[in-house]
Amino acid sequence: MTIRENVLKSIEALIEIEGSKAEFARKVGVSRSAVTNWTTGTNAPDIETIAKMAATYSVPLSDILYGNVTGKNAGNRIKAWVDVPVCGSIAAGRPIEMYEYENAFAIPEEMHRRYPNGFLMKVEGESMNRKLANGSYALIDPTSEVVNGKAHAVCVNGYEATIKRVFRLENGYELRPDSTDPTIKSTIYDYGKEGTKTVTVIGRVVWCIYPFDFDI
Repeated sequence: MTIRENVLKSIEALIEIEGSKAEFARKVGVSRSAVTNWTTGTNAPDIETIAKMAATYSVPLSDILYGNVTGKNAGNRIKAWVDVPVCGSIAAGRPIEMYEYENAFAIPEEMHRRYPNGFLMKVEGESMNRKLANGSYALIDPTSEVVNGKAHAVCVNGYEATIKRVFRLENGYELRPDSTDPTIKSTIYDYGKEGTKTVTVIGRVVWCIYPFDFDI
């Protein structure tokens, strides 16, 4: 068999596991018509899309290229990933307005078991780039408790969300960056000073993941 025929065989196996072309297309991030074109032989996916299939289903790229994907070796791996909600973007820089939108991103099932109420927020900015790169997804474990020095997602003034290392002060908080940029400084919120914005802890950052198309 040719590589193209092997890839088609693998795609058909993955579609069978998912139960429909529509669900397979959703998981891989392509249109249903694209999948139909592949299965009818009109065209074939490019290597980047094939690599995304491998990453999505946690199977070796070689298994897809050589037609070795089966329900046994892929189906078990599918169950090892769980979709969790992406609740908005969050600044690792200056605070930005937090918003909710309908989206989901897969994380390892083990992480979901550890943090069953966790949700993801997309990181924007460079103030936490030693640990959280711009464009990555931070897994947030909801809590109002602060573990001093750990990275937390917080709301500033009720609606502006940001990630920083949080330190509880006698009468407020210090939000400290963890960045390679020395110009990004800590911000002190001292409730003893009039006009200080309120800081509300959303949760602690417990893990992060990079999207498939992340630019390294």
